[in-house]
Amino acid sequence: MLRKENRMALLAYVIVLIVALFAPNKAVLIISLVALLVIYLYSSFKNETAITTIEEGSIQETQEANVRADDTHDKLVHLINAIPSPLVYINQRGDFEVSNENFDNLMDLSQQNVYDVSIDSPLRQTLLDAFLNEKQFVRQFNYKDIDFQVLSIPVINEGRYNGCILIFQDVTRIVEGEKMQKRFIADASHELRTPITAIKGMTEILNREGFNDPDTAKEFSLQIGKENRRLEQIVDDLLLQSRLKSNKVYLDKSVFNLKQFFDGLIYERRQELHQENIKVVLNCPSDVMISADHFRLSQVVLNLFNNAINYSKDGTITISCKQRLNKTSISFKDSGEGIDPEILPHIFERFFKGSSDRASDNSGSGLGLAISKSIIEAHGGTLEVSSTPGEGTEFTITLTN
Repeated sequence: MLRKENRMALLAYVIVLIVALFAPNKAVLIISLVALLVIYLYSSFKNETAITTIEEGSIQETQEANVRADDTHDKLVHLINAIPSPLVYINQRGDFEVSNENFDNLMDLSQQNVYDVSIDSPLRQTLLDAFLNEKQFVRQFNYKDIDFQVLSIPVINEGRYNGCILIFQDVTRIVEGEKMQKRFIADASHELRTPITAIKGMTEILNREGFNDPDTAKEFSLQIGKENRRLEQIVDDLLLQSRLKSNKVYLDKSVFNLKQFFDGLIYERRQELHQENIKVVLNCPSDVMISADHFRLSQVVLNLFNNAINYSKDGTITISCKQRLNKTSISFKDSGEGIDPEILPHIFERFFKGSSDRASDNSGSGLGLAISKSIIEAHGGTLEVSSTPGEGTEFTITLTN
């Protein structure tokens, strides 16, 4: 279709030609021819101008398209590198065609192909299996002390295999969590089995045909009650820590005087302290106020008292309080035998005991320190420990006012 300018030029040609053909004299004919030449020249100029404009527009559009393509490429690179897991696309030849920085850090920069024998064996085998099987699969393996879960996704285009995409997800924390859960179940089963077995054994003896020993019956009855209370305590402690870990425990916070708080607890434990000949030194200013759940904080301190009483006979317990800006620090130090450096990192684990004698009266359930740490963390604080064998142990509670 003719453009508007071309249609107008063509109409002008026709009119001038008609005038020229029927011109009465040469002057009119000459004028008509000159007019025709002017129209032709004007039309040519307009066409050339239009062509120039089209070419310039085409160049500009090409430049803009290149800018958009570069911008898209940069965004794609940033997007791939932002993925926290190592990612790679292996093309149909086995080349690492596209990868992010995390995958490059996992590999040697010189390794560009899945067949490269210099790739570490466990990783190379996973890459080869994903590339050669041409099927989606999920695999878990350990590489450089990291547990990876590898997802392989085949790339199919028009029914033809064009390589695969691999994503390496770090599942180390999940694996560690599973191990801790299994260990927790095993430890909980052991702790529950001990009193259950004792109760079962004594009950069978009491119900034995012909049994007639009033003294033994009375002793067994008292022991069954003790084991029953132990079972209840273990179950209550487990439920409490579960609620603390899931933030389902309501903390009834109030503001109270810290020195008066410790004076009350020391008085409450005065009999046990006297029996074990333990001296308590309280270094706490009388004006230190704290905002916390009075009952829950009492649980923590009483547990620390119990541990110190069990292992600091004829020794000293020193309680120190410091308050700086918005932080309150409470130090609970004993002069006992201390904790072995090998077991120190594990003392806050559930059911962990420094002593191998699980049946001893002083051994407890192994949940006390784990619960204490959870209570302090529920307050938004920290509970830390340091110890030197032969010199004693120090627990430090830090709370935010």
